[in-house]
Amino acid sequence: MSYPKIIRDPVHNVITFDNTNTDKLLFSLVNCCEFQRLRRIKQLGLSELVFPGANHSRFSHSIGVMHTARLFLNQLVNAGFRFTDDQKTVVLVSALLHDIGHGPFSHAFEKITKDKHEQRTEQIIEDDSTEINKVLKDFDNKLPARVAAFFKEDPTDENVGDVPPFFVHVVSSQLDADRCDYLLRDSHSTGADYGKFDLRWLIDHLYVDDANNRIYLGKKALYATEQYVFARYHMYQAVYFHKATRSAEVMLRLLFKRYKELLDAENTPDKKSKVVHRSSPALIKAFSGKLSLGDYLLLDDHTITEFLKSCESCSDDIIKRLASGILHRRLYKCVDATYISRNNPDKVAEFREQAKEIVQKYIDVVDYGIASDTPADTPYKVYDPSDDNPATQIFVEDALGQIKLINDLSEQVSELRKKITLLRYYFPEEARDDMLKITTSW
Repeated sequence: MSYPKIIRDPVHNVITFDNTNTDKLLFSLVNCCEFQRLRRIKQLGLSELVFPGANHSRFSHSIGVMHTARLFLNQLVNAGFRFTDDQKTVVLVSALLHDIGHGPFSHAFEKITKDKHEQRTEQIIEDDSTEINKVLKDFDNKLPARVAAFFKEDPTDENVGDVPPFFVHVVSSQLDADRCDYLLRDSHSTGADYGKFDLRWLIDHLYVDDANNRIYLGKKALYATEQYVFARYHMYQAVYFHKATRSAEVMLRLLFKRYKELLDAENTPDKKSKVVHRSSPALIKAFSGKLSLGDYLLLDDHTITEFLKSCESCSDDIIKRLASGILHRRLYKCVDATYISRNNPDKVAEFREQAKEIVQKYIDVVDYGIASDTPADTPYKVYDPSDDNPATQIFVEDALGQIKLINDLSEQVSELRKKITLLRYYFPEEARDDMLKITTSW
């Protein structure tokens, strides 16, 4: 195989795999079947129902994260820090594989199956049955354990080896390659400019604080850092928490819940397969028992789309309604109760009881006709003395050359320390007029 290999990317333009041992390893990993599976898993799940261009995959994002991590490391070399090829390899492989364990429509899928993608990531990397594991072992027998250690609760575990602790934060922190890529990529694909920031300027002002084992940004990057933090805040509010996207996610979660309920009521594989005809055997296992890694890797967004099509002919009215609504974008409508929940929580309880009575007119099992959703985010998490990993904060040099937390230098970022929690209720469109009547007293 001849090198270099070049990928044209809409965010980073040209991503190159050169004729080096590390790049050859990375390109071999890209060609593994477990990594190719990420082509069939969308980065933003159901967001394309709102933003038509948001159908980019976790495949493109993962390659973008690897590329961004390499830019981080190259800048650290430019800033005078020295590291070995081995250390660089571990970081770049971890960046490339950070999302390898994601399932289809991850959030809704995980809430019902309890199958955590973080655990699946470790499993795919360390299990002898995967191509990923084989490629890593062929390169270095200890590499799977060292890479998997990046995704554990304590990523500075001895399995990481002699990789400096702050290298882990290139992959996972409040200023990491993952966030940098997904903000720019999601902004590009949705057409929402809120997520744009000056990545090049940030990276060009990245340095190592040797005394405290952390990375920091130079004084000239203060405003670019503010822009980065606010880009994340605005993307959550305008894109990730968009009420119609969340409506589709709520409906998918309800559908999965109902499907699991019906599967649990059956006691033989034959009967389970008839709950929704033509269901994937792996999907039946996912919602009715422990799923092997091999079966898990058979699941992707296409599996769920075909499942939704089959659900339209299901004898269960709830499953049929929810599947049809998602497929044809007939989504549940929304009432935002955030203001009331903060100021008069008793009124919310009263609304919910009234809403149940209304929804019962339109759907037999009321729990599938009215659903709450509480998306939450802390735009910037400040340093907590009890936190074992203070270096995950964003550090910036001040005008006097002192390295400080960004929230101590920026009043605007400091205002983003509070957790933002929304409260919304979703219900069938037929109930909207009646629902609006009971909210007028708010």
